[in-house]
Amino acid sequence: MSEKLAEVFEQYDIEILSAKKGRGATILTTTEGMRILEPFRGSVTRLEQEYVLKELFFKAASDNLDRIIPNKDGQLLTCDKYRQPYVLKYYFTGNECDMHNLDDVLHAVEALAHFHVVGQGIAEQFSVEWDLCRQKKELKRIEEIRKAIANGEELERITYIYEISEKALETALKQGEENTCEDEPGCGDWPVHVNVSTNEETDSNMQYIRIKDTFERHNREIKKIQKYISGVKRKNEFEKTFQNIVNCYVQKGMECVGMLEQMVTAKDDISLYSVWKHHYGICHGSYNHHNVILDGQDAAIVHFERFSKGNQLEDLYQFARKAMEKNEFDFVLLEDIFRAYNRVIRLSDEDYYYLYILFAYPEKFWKIANSYYNSNKAFLSPKYMEKLNTVILQEQEKQDMLEKYRGFHSL
Repeated sequence: MSEKLAEVFEQYDIEILSAKKGRGATILTTTEGMRILEPFRGSVTRLEQEYVLKELFFKAASDNLDRIIPNKDGQLLTCDKYRQPYVLKYYFTGNECDMHNLDDVLHAVEALAHFHVVGQGIAEQFSVEWDLCRQKKELKRIEEIRKAIANGEELERITYIYEISEKALETALKQGEENTCEDEPGCGDWPVHVNVSTNEETDSNMQYIRIKDTFERHNREIKKIQKYISGVKRKNEFEKTFQNIVNCYVQKGMECVGMLEQMVTAKDDISLYSVWKHHYGICHGSYNHHNVILDGQDAAIVHFERFSKGNQLEDLYQFARKAMEKNEFDFVLLEDIFRAYNRVIRLSDEDYYYLYILFAYPEKFWKIANSYYNSNKAFLSPKYMEKLNTVILQEQEKQDMLEKYRGFHSL
């Protein structure tokens, strides 16, 4: 066992039987099951939100998530002697979902649908729990400031240490006096009124704006790159190919924005609000084959760094798109995916229309274009041309699939 990590392990209430290296992490066999210790480089606040979310899922009888394990002091992060923070999570044996194996793909889709069912049920509860947790954390911070003042620390030093202005400090201390409580700090049951918006229609419009703005921003970026490349005098192979095909992708992007606008105005009885209302809940945010661990009849879901509240169909789209890319945009497979999801959560005609828009948008083309624009163009890697050729090939396969999609769902 690594001497460097020994002091980290000591801070957890676990008995380790063995340890081995994983992908940038340490996999532990303990008397209570498998665990994984990972170096942490993200946002502490985001990690706290993830902890609150996963505990809510666990209380709802979902025990297939990589829950975070606090140390003996109740902290989510534990540092070694070099001040490198680590996080301990539950670990699941098995294999990543094989996108070329139909049983694996459908198993992963069913796991996603069941995750979404629970995610719809706890979405608003998560907002409440997180707000309570945040307020308790702030009150604990105020208590620490008070102790510093009582110990004779100067206000100027306190404002520097806690990164807060003197005016904000005075306001915080005043609020703290009004909300004192003898309970221990923590997340979950602080008796403070929390105002959480439950106006789904307002959220629907915000979601529409987000997607529409994203599509429009990507369209503008593609046009900007087109203009840049048109000004390059000695174009390389990538730039020549890009210039020859870009107009087609710009047109497709504009068409997708137009279809979203029709949905928000509920033209032809296709309503974005209706889609949102049916699928509003907790989203994984990065549901792909790497983040689904299958072991027999069990399916574990891991890596929640990008979770959010929103339209859960975007999770389904992300997974289905990846499956399509790895299976030559097989329309039969796509319908198998939809049927597996539909057995748990019903998909309406409006849902299929919305999913069609997501598939139709030239996302992969935008990604390679944006990556090119932010690269060192004087030493452009040959891989850019390889990726662009892949995008062109897959675009034709995708269009063939979308044609079948339109016919099958009468769009």
